[in-house]
Parts: sequence; structure tokens; C-alpha cells
Amino acid sequence: MGRELKPFKEVTTYSEAPAAPPPAIDLRRLTVAMRRQRRTMLLPAVLLGALGLAYAAAKPETFSTSSSLLLDSNVNRAVQQAGGISTVALPSERIENARVVLESEKLANDVLERTGLQANPSFMNPPRSAFSSAIGQTIATVTQPISWTIERLTALLTPAEVGLPAGTSEAALAGDLSAAVVDPERRLALARLRTGIRVARVGQSSSVAVTYASHDPVIAAQVANAYADAYVEDILTSNADSVGQTNAWMRTRMDELRMQAQEAADAAERFAAENRLVEFSSGGLLTEQALNELNSSLTTVLTEAARAQAVLNTYDRAVAGGLEGLTNSNSALAIGGDVSEELRARLDSYNDVQTRLQRLLNSSGPNHPQVAGLQQTLATTAERLFVELQARRAEAQSTLDVANARVEALQQSVEQASEQNSAQAANFVRLRALQEEAATLSQIYQQTLARSQEIEQQQSFPVANVRILSYAPVPNTPSGPAVLRTALAATLLGLFFGMAIAAWREWRERSLRTAADVTERSGLRFLGHLPVLPPVRKSRAAAKPLRDPPPLQSPGGPRETLPVPSKLRPPEIQAPVPVLHYPDSVYAETLRHVRLAAEETGRARPVTGVTSFHPFEGRSSVAFNLAGQLGIGLDSVLLIDADSRARTLSRMLGIDREPGLTDAAAGRGHWHEMLFVVADTNLVVLPCGLEQGGPSDDLLTGRVLSQIAAEACEDFGRVIVDVPPLYPVAQGRAILHDLPQFLIVGEWGRTPRSMAETALEEDPRLEARCLGVVYDRVNLRKLKSFLLPGEMENYLSDAKSYLSMKRRSARG
Repeated sequence: MGRELKPFKEVTTYSEAPAAPPPAIDLRRLTVAMRRQRRTMLLPAVLLGALGLAYAAAKPETFSTSSSLLLDSNVNRAVQQAGGISTVALPSERIENARVVLESEKLANDVLERTGLQANPSFMNPPRSAFSSAIGQTIATVTQPISWTIERLTALLTPAEVGLPAGTSEAALAGDLSAAVVDPERRLALARLRTGIRVARVGQSSSVAVTYASHDPVIAAQVANAYADAYVEDILTSNADSVGQTNAWMRTRMDELRMQAQEAADAAERFAAENRLVEFSSGGLLTEQALNELNSSLTTVLTEAARAQAVLNTYDRAVAGGLEGLTNSNSALAIGGDVSEELRARLDSYNDVQTRLQRLLNSSGPNHPQVAGLQQTLATTAERLFVELQARRAEAQSTLDVANARVEALQQSVEQASEQNSAQAANFVRLRALQEEAATLSQIYQQTLARSQEIEQQQSFPVANVRILSYAPVPNTPSGPAVLRTALAATLLGLFFGMAIAAWREWRERSLRTAADVTERSGLRFLGHLPVLPPVRKSRAAAKPLRDPPPLQSPGGPRETLPVPSKLRPPEIQAPVPVLHYPDSVYAETLRHVRLAAEETGRARPVTGVTSFHPFEGRSSVAFNLAGQLGIGLDSVLLIDADSRARTLSRMLGIDREPGLTDAAAGRGHWHEMLFVVADTNLVVLPCGLEQGGPSDDLLTGRVLSQIAAEACEDFGRVIVDVPPLYPVAQGRAILHDLPQFLIVGEWGRTPRSMAETALEEDPRLEARCLGVVYDRVNLRKLKSFLLPGEMENYLSDAKSYLSMKRRSARG
């Protein structure tokens, strides 16, 4: 049959794969853990709460009172200007600075000077609670040997006294020591003040409250008010000191500035005198002023020369045609500029005659009788005008010559002044620099002088930017001790401490407790819990066999076949099986679950091994009780002790000094001759063997054990093997590989969960043969604290009650 073809589906890449859900907090597990650790959490809370209550109840009463200060006082504007007080809102940093000042040692010294509390016995020796006194006395008693040892060591290590230096008196040395050493009582008083004071900001304002607590209400009010007064006085004193220091510095600085300004002015004057740099009143040099004046004069003369040249050119054009030109001219003559009255009259007369003649010629023609007369008059007028124009031209020429001469003279003077000024340019720049330096220093001196006078005025100013809003009243009611608050705080502290311990214990909890610890961490099956059974009294001591051990074979004898078994009846031993005395217990029910799991394999006479994750004695007890439980309804059950190292089962039954499995493996007899019968049961036991039984290899013991199990299946209904643990020896695994099935016993609360996860992880063949896991030494009462709501193990207590009721009904 052909394979069905399916459409291709692209494999999802890693980037497209859905992300794992984030780990969530399991509230059920958290609730169960808190319920399990409730005593751990509540016990420290109760103890510390009671301790805090006792401490608060035994503590003496305290009284607290407060005085308030306004750090940003709004004073009169004139007072602000006179005192240099700023009205800007105070930032938080300045309020914190005020807190630091109020809590400082310097202010505590001032308060101590004001109040004199150092000499007050009530302040220096306040009442103490009996609780604190007892603790202090206990600590002193404990540390007394240590203090005595330190004193002795100090005395031994202190160098011997040396003589005083020459010229040093004992009185002077004593004075220095008294100045260096602080009075212990004063140090104690300062410490009490600093530890009792509290400074807090009032809301979001710029005011602070100074609170002091004491056993005496009068002392509390006195200290709080003294702190307020001392702070205001400290502000005034510190302002006056800072202003005084600043003023002293400014005086020194003014003297320096005055000397520097004087020296700079003298240096400028000396430089000007040495280089002949004369200044005039406006601030410039004399050479510079002369050059400016020469340039101005030259400009004026050049203007006059240009004007004279223009006048001369006008006269030259007027006389260029001579007398004939004036006589024969048909147009009027015009001369601009300033002209004399005489020339102006002659020009007007000439132009008038010229105008009449031209009008007559135009109107009557040249033959008119008046034309000749007007022509004669024009000739006479032109001659007079020509003579006047020549005179004015000569005058204009003379004026032009004078102007040109002045221009040349002034140009020479300007060139000379420029050369002289250029020669002194560097000196002039140096002089300007010296003069500016002197002016700058003089200005700084004037500003410093004005500021110094202002600061000197503020030095003795009696107003500060701080004022007292209210003084502390004498309190009438005590403010402490806060019994309820102290007890509550101690209880919360104990609760937190208990929660920390509980969390630490839960973090360390990694043992097998519930069925989920096995089923969720491994592929093994969980079969039940085995609680601790009550002890069963033995009727008599275990009987030693009355037969001698079988004869030993020679070491070189054949080992391929076992010796022929003996037909003698095995001796009996008195060893009660606990599970048979409590058939209706949870222990017995768990073993019945194991029996059912063993019968699920389908074999009629299975061989079952009993092992454990790690060495512990409970495994052998489980194997013994399982064999006793399986013996009910069968002819006989064989129990083999295969743990050649621990021999726990053999020691428990009192046959650890009898031959057994190791002797059979060493060829010292047949195993049938080494059996023991447990009295009043169908249980037959093969002990581990003699310790001095000779060499016994683990692998050889395992092969012999498989042969014994195969032979025992013909004579016994069940075969139970007490197998060594899986860790740390390899003997247990070697034996389990030759057994068809086995049971693992875990010690409840002692076996790590990681062992259940990794015990058979790398051996799938053993994992397939494992029937499951049972917990031994289970405390059913504590088990409930590890169970989540809804788990089947919660019904173990109900099952216990049900089995007890069933037993009572059977007896009835």
C-alpha cells in the first residue's frame, strides 16, 4: 500500500516559535507554604511583640514640646535695604542647612551655656526602666572580664613617665592638658541634648519646629526655647562675624587698590613727561590737536583757493574777447559770485544799453536814427566795463596767488606734524594703556569703597531674617512611651523576621514529601506512604540456631553448581512482623498497593527487590514488613538480605553472625542449609552471611542471587530481596539488573527530590522494571501541611479513621 502524500508545511523558525509563558506565582502553593510555616512566622512575632510590650510598659514617661522658627521673615523694605536682607523664598537646601545647624555640637554648647543643665542632677541622671537597667547590668557583668583584661594590657603597654622638658613648668603642662581634655560630664550633657532634639519642617512652609523630649516637662520646654533663642543669636553672630571678616578683607583690598591706582597714575605721568607727550584739557595730546587744526586750516585754504580760481576763470572769460568782443556782443554779460557795487552798476548799465540796442535793431532795423547813438553809448559803456573787469581780474589773480601760497605752507606744516605724530604713536599707545589701567584701578577702588561702607553699615545691624514664631510651652500630658506603637512595631519586626526564616526554610526544602514530588520530576510510579508503626514487644529474645554452620568447601572446589540442599527444617527465630499486628493501618494498605503493582506483571511467583535511593535502615524494615504482608495467604515467602555491607536486616533479626548469602556465593554450603523461619509466620529469611566468610565479589553475589531466586520460585510463593541502595555503591544496581522487578523506598523528608529525578534517568531498563516508589517514616500529621487542596493524599487521615472504625466493627 502506497504512502499517502501530504502537502508540505514549512517548519516554523525559532524566531516564529511561540515564546514560553512567563512563570506565574502559584497562590495555592504559596498558601500551603504559609500554612506550613505559620508557627515559624508567628512565634518570632509573638515573642518580639511581648518583648516590645514589656519594654514599653517598663519605660518611664517622657514629655515633648516644640518651639517654631520662621526662616524667611518678611521685614520692612527699608529695613531690608539697610540690612541687606533678601526676601527670596528659601529652597529646601537652606532649610536642611538650618536643620544641620540646630543639631550641631556648637549650638548644643550654646544651649548648655544658657540653661546650665550640666549642673542639673535630674537632667544628668534621668530615670531608667527596669528592663534597660537589667540589660545594662547583664552586659556589664558579661563584659567585666574583658574590661579587666583590657585595663591590664593597657597598664603593661603604657610607657613609663618621662621628665618634663627644660623650661616647661608643671602648671603650664596641666593647663594644656585641661584645655585639650573635655569634661566627661559636659560631653554626656552634650550627647543628651543632641540625641533628644528633633527638627522638622512645618508643611511646605519656610518654618521649622524644634522639639525636645525629656522626662521632666520643665526641662523639655527650657531646652526647646533655649534652642530657638540660641539659633537666632547664632544667625546674628555669624552674620556679624562674616560681615566683619569681609569688611576687614575689603579694607586691606582697598589699601592695595589705592596704592595700585596711585602707582598706575604716577607711571602714566612719568611716561608722558619722559616722552614729551603734552595733553590738553579735552584729553588728547598737543601734537594731535595741532595736526587736527592744521588739517582743518588746510581744508579751508583749499576751499578759498578753489573759489579764487573760479572767480579768476570768470573774469578771464569776460575779457577774453577784449573790448571789441564786448562792443560787438549781441548778448548780455553775467558774472556770478560776490562782485563790487561799482562792477555791478557797470554790468547793469552795459546790459541795459545792449538790450535796448538789440530791441531797436529788431524792431526798426539798422537805419533807425537812434541806432548810431546807442552804438556810441554801448562802446563807451563797454570800454568802462572792460577797464573794470581787467582791474577785478588782477585782484582775483592776486587773491588766487595768496591762497595757493597758504595751501603750500599749510601742506608743509601738516606733513611735519604728521611725521612728528607718527614718531610718537607707540609712546602714545603706551600712554593710553597706562592711563586706562589707572582709570580701571581707580574705578574698582571707588566701587570697593562704596561696598565697604555699605557692609560696614550692616555689620552692627540688629535684625536677622529669622524670627521666633512661638515658644515651647510646658507640656501637661506625657507623649510617651507609645506602648501600643512599640508593641506593634516589635510584632511587625518579628513577623518580618519569621517570614524571612520561613522563606529560608522553604528554600532549603528539597526533600520528597508528596506523590507529586515523584510523578512530576520522574517517570516513576508512586505507590503510597508508610507511616511509623507503634513498636511491638517481642515475646522472647531471638533464638540462636542450635546447629553448627555447614562445613566449608575448599577454595579450589567447583563453584559451577550449588551443593545439594539439606532436608533439615530451618530453625525458628522470634521476630514479630509489625505490619501483621496492625493489619488495618495505612502502612498495611500501602503494602497491599505494592502487592497489586507486583501482580500486574503477570508472573505467578515474582521475585521483588526492595532498594532505596540512599542508605538508611528503614529500607530493611520495609522489606521485612512487605515479606510478612505477602506471606498472608501463601505457603511461604523467602526474604533474602543482599546488603553485604550494612547487613541491616540480619542485625535487626539477630542473625548477622550466621552463614548466609555471601557464604553460599563463596561455596561454603547450600543456601537451603542457611535459612531461618520467623516464628508464627510463613516468612523464611536468608541472612547476608558471616563477615569472616572469605572473599565475596558483588557481581558474583548477584549471579548467585539470581540462581537462588530461580530455585526459590519452586519452593516459595514470593521472593523478596533486600537490595543495597542505588547510591553511593554499585552493588545495588548490579543486583537489580538480575531481578525482574523492584521497589524503591524513599525516606520521607530526607531524600532529595533530585535523586528521584536522576536515579534511573540513564538506565531505561531498570526504570522499566521499577514497580514504583513508597515513602517510609511518613508523619501523616505533617504531610497535610505539604499538600495542595484537592490532592488525594488529603484523604489519608480519613482513610486512617475509616480503617480504625472498620477494626472496631470487626471486634464488635
